[in-house]
Amino acid sequence: MAQSDTGTREPGIRLRQLEMLWAVIECGSMKGGAAQLGISVPVVSRGLAQLEQTLGYSLFLREGGKLVPTPEAERLTPSLARMFSAQSELRRLAFGPGSGKRPRLVLAVTPGLEAFSAGWLTRIAASEALSEWLPSLEVLEVSQHDLAIREGRVAMAVSLEAPPEPQGGKRAKTAAARARELKASLRQRAREETTLIEGDDDEAKPTAKAVMPELGDTPELPFDVEDDAHNAEGTASRSGTSEEASDEAQAEAPPALKLPLMLLWPSRWPLLDKPLTLARLNERPFIDLPETSSQGRLIRGLLKRERVTPASLLEVATPASAGRLARTGSAATIIDALSALQVLEDARGDLIGLPLSMRSERYLELKWQLPTAEEGESLHVVQALLISLLEEEVAASLARLPLADEEG
Repeated sequence: MAQSDTGTREPGIRLRQLEMLWAVIECGSMKGGAAQLGISVPVVSRGLAQLEQTLGYSLFLREGGKLVPTPEAERLTPSLARMFSAQSELRRLAFGPGSGKRPRLVLAVTPGLEAFSAGWLTRIAASEALSEWLPSLEVLEVSQHDLAIREGRVAMAVSLEAPPEPQGGKRAKTAAARARELKASLRQRAREETTLIEGDDDEAKPTAKAVMPELGDTPELPFDVEDDAHNAEGTASRSGTSEEASDEAQAEAPPALKLPLMLLWPSRWPLLDKPLTLARLNERPFIDLPETSSQGRLIRGLLKRERVTPASLLEVATPASAGRLARTGSAATIIDALSALQVLEDARGDLIGLPLSMRSERYLELKWQLPTAEEGESLHVVQALLISLLEEEVAASLARLPLADEEG
């Protein structure tokens, strides 16, 4: 219990509970607030329930599937906004430039990039333009990057993810074209089969009319061509809209560098003077990544599209673990090029590395997020240097890739 100004004991309110309340108010949903804080929805739900019990009144009402703050919660909103704004300012004064000590330059990366980041940090430490900063690395899951950026805890967040899945609009357009071609073909055949009945034989005319389609008619089919064409065109139209929306989203998407996948093949497995291709994975043991990971889903989809069926699947948590297990000669694997390079440098000939071609979304994207900074600000200059040094390290890493490329 906390002591009030009047000397009475008041129920204690935890800062974490207020953070949950503010996050849900900002995002408008329990799910959005949980994502912003990097925690699960049940944790937020329990925290708010405990806060409501402490305060003695409800904080949200559900209207039309949305959470709406109650008047009591709205009364707290201005104070919450001032409190968390002051918290950010206090953090900046304590740890930012001019704080009396060398400010930390915190960089966030996903777990799979930790080994690669050593080279990036070395470049940053060697940069005279960044000599006033103390670089440090924080390993965070990609779901926590947004919050870390918004809170100002990191200067840059880097992740390695599979590209967004294509919308499939081209396939829908092709279906619509086929339907139109079929319709035109049937009409043309109907015209060619229509015969003009000459003569005065009155009985022949109705017979001919009964068995031959009139001009412009089409034979009866087990499906409706009009509906099929209409549905396909509608799908193409919707896909076209999706493509436009996708293009707009790509324009707003964070910058990214494309990185290839690499097949790691144990050297002890004989190739018999034949080229190394994905097809060689058929009936071979294979080390996979979890389907819950972006890279794992991409690789599983690649094997499925290429109709490759390994003899058995082993699953490990990270690309580095997959590479180390492949080095023992027990199975092959496919991982991102940056992780593969680290593995190959330690393998000492135990593995053969094959970069896969990057066609048909068979690649990963190295993305980064940055706090908002106006052009000309010191932070903006720092950000430009960080990006430049990151691109240099990626280019240097890719230059060490084996020259051999996937055939076909």
